[in-house]
Amino acid sequence: MSNTNRFSFNESFLGFIDNCELLPKDFDEFTSTLRHRQLFLALCNNMLDTSCKFSKYEQKRLRQFSLKEAFHQKIKSLLPNKIPFNKKQIKRFNFCKDSTKVINSYKIKKSILIVTSNKKILDVAKLISLCYVNNKMQFILDKNLLFHEFVLHKIKKLHKDKTVKDHGDSISITGKDVNALKIYTSWKNIQKNKPDIKDELEYAIKSIKKENYSQVYLVYPKANDFKRHIPVYVDELKNKAYVIKAIPYSLRSTIR
Repeated sequence: MSNTNRFSFNESFLGFIDNCELLPKDFDEFTSTLRHRQLFLALCNNMLDTSCKFSKYEQKRLRQFSLKEAFHQKIKSLLPNKIPFNKKQIKRFNFCKDSTKVINSYKIKKSILIVTSNKKILDVAKLISLCYVNNKMQFILDKNLLFHEFVLHKIKKLHKDKTVKDHGDSISITGKDVNALKIYTSWKNIQKNKPDIKDELEYAIKSIKKENYSQVYLVYPKANDFKRHIPVYVDELKNKAYVIKAIPYSLRSTIR
């Protein structure tokens, strides 16, 4: 892959394509390849089934390897390599043909497309299906989606007594006796003296004017030059009671 392609991919995506890693640029306390890898493994957990998630221990151990090797090792840990001794007689064994095809294609490095509606496909087969494509290991995700899902999961944990809804392009928080809050997320490197928030600000104005929200937060990753809230004032809303803020959101919990 050329340097040009790596650069363009890295502007919008994180992950890996074979031996090419698409990692974020340095920001906040994420200033090494090890931490960048650990960040990705933590963030992609929000996109994986529970049994396929990387534990904190795995994230810290596997960050020393390439992302490709980290996923190889995760798959290996899920493969049924050993049959445990069981005194009880096994009355029935559920053979999953689709899972077997996926696992075998991965083991023999054969490209094969398995299309199935089988919800009982083995967890390891699900993971292989996600990251073994066209006879090579690859798993890339939109970094804005990764950040959105991270913020969404955090908000749901913090506001269990309120209604949190994911609208795809935004998140809303509503509850009894509280003002409704709209949140727009974006993975950008924000500079406090000249913040690039034009697109998100347009969404905020629309939410206040047409959706009757009085509070809108524009949420971005916390960075070296973006550590405090930035209040935003808009002339066309001067006759309305509103609050718009650019909010730095820390990702440090992913490396603790």
